[in-house]
Amino acid sequence: MKRRSLTGPILLILLGVAFLIYNLRPDIEFFDLLSQYWPFLLIAWGSLRLVEVLVDYFRGSLANASGFTGGEVVLIVFICFIGWGAFEAHNHGVHFRPAWEAFGEHYDFNVADQKPAGNVTRVVFENNRGNLKVVGADTTEVKVTGRKTIQAMNQTEADRGNDRTPLEIVTQGDTITVRTNQDRNPTSGKISEDLEITVPSRVSVELHGNYGDFDVSEVNGSVDLQSDRADVRLNKIGGNARVELQRSDLVRAADLKGNMDLQGKGSDIELENIAGQVTINGSYSGNLEFKNLAKPLHFESPNTDLQVAALPGQISMDLGELTGNNLVGPVHLVTKSKDVKIEDFSNSLELETERGDIDLQPKHMPLAKIDARSRSGQISLVLPDKAAFQLVATTDHGEAVNDFGAPIQKETDGRSSSLKGTVGQGASIHVVTERGTVTVRKAGSETEETEKPDKAET
Repeated sequence: MKRRSLTGPILLILLGVAFLIYNLRPDIEFFDLLSQYWPFLLIAWGSLRLVEVLVDYFRGSLANASGFTGGEVVLIVFICFIGWGAFEAHNHGVHFRPAWEAFGEHYDFNVADQKPAGNVTRVVFENNRGNLKVVGADTTEVKVTGRKTIQAMNQTEADRGNDRTPLEIVTQGDTITVRTNQDRNPTSGKISEDLEITVPSRVSVELHGNYGDFDVSEVNGSVDLQSDRADVRLNKIGGNARVELQRSDLVRAADLKGNMDLQGKGSDIELENIAGQVTINGSYSGNLEFKNLAKPLHFESPNTDLQVAALPGQISMDLGELTGNNLVGPVHLVTKSKDVKIEDFSNSLELETERGDIDLQPKHMPLAKIDARSRSGQISLVLPDKAAFQLVATTDHGEAVNDFGAPIQKETDGRSSSLKGTVGQGASIHVVTERGTVTVRKAGSETEETEKPDKAET
């Protein structure tokens, strides 16, 4: 007689514990966490079955061990399908909430309070759920207005939730803390507060939240912001800005006089008129726009590492393409799969991509040193007519096209081709593609406007 497996009951207990934790802590984004970590369910299942097999082996009763039943195989496929779909939805910004939160009605309560700022230099905001708008002004107090929304089955239950979660403005030393106290209510996941706060423009602000957008403007001090999920807009900030997010659809910052430090995951980024250094580290899947950055930019993601000394012009980037104009080098770019087009850069350019076309049009004289490599993709190089340079352009499997003319010469060796030439005492230019066409053109020539040849098959 085959022994019954203990895997099912143990997994049932684990799932029950998980849902109990959610019932006790509804503020936890349980379904978002489940969409990311669901493979641990399969790991736990497989580990328990492996332990059972080993126990039967050492007992000498391996013949009694039970394998996966047909129903279990179907369940595994079902879990994989649902889990993969939930993960992809989470990565595209879909926010999961349990279906039972649709029950009940929404009750609104006005929120208002104020307190003298005195010699306070920092204001801290704690709001688990809801939007915060912070505006600096010529004032001597911290003033809060807004609306609290509570989802409840009736007015009495909503009133109790409102009484348990009063707005507090607390002064301690040189810091004022504004708290919404949503964690004091057992159903805190059903409370949201949209607040507008006016603060003295001289202060620094610190913001904490779990779910809700942030809008900060006209603050002369620094901004420090942390949230699980939020869109962020910063405008006219006098100090440094540090933003740490688990998920965002948009981060926009304009007219910052200090440094910008962005960490986390999200979609779109828009940065413009930043006087300090810009550092971005994380995974972003949308459109990224950088304009007029006075100091170094360093963007690092799982697929791209970009470093620029300054950016008087602009850089636009998404998952498949990067375009840049008027970059101050040294410029360093390493990316896995992206088409790259860069115009008018100075000092030096070091570029490497595993897959993607490269289009370089240096205009700044004297020319910058260039080292560009692609494993699979075309490389197009457009050089000024009177530029001085030392050129070596090579393709291991493809065609080399000389549209520049003399003194560049073409050489062919089997399936590889190269273009070489020297004009004056100029910068070294070295471009290599392992598979694809390499083309060198002269700026303003008719061939510069012709359509690029089709990509080589890879």
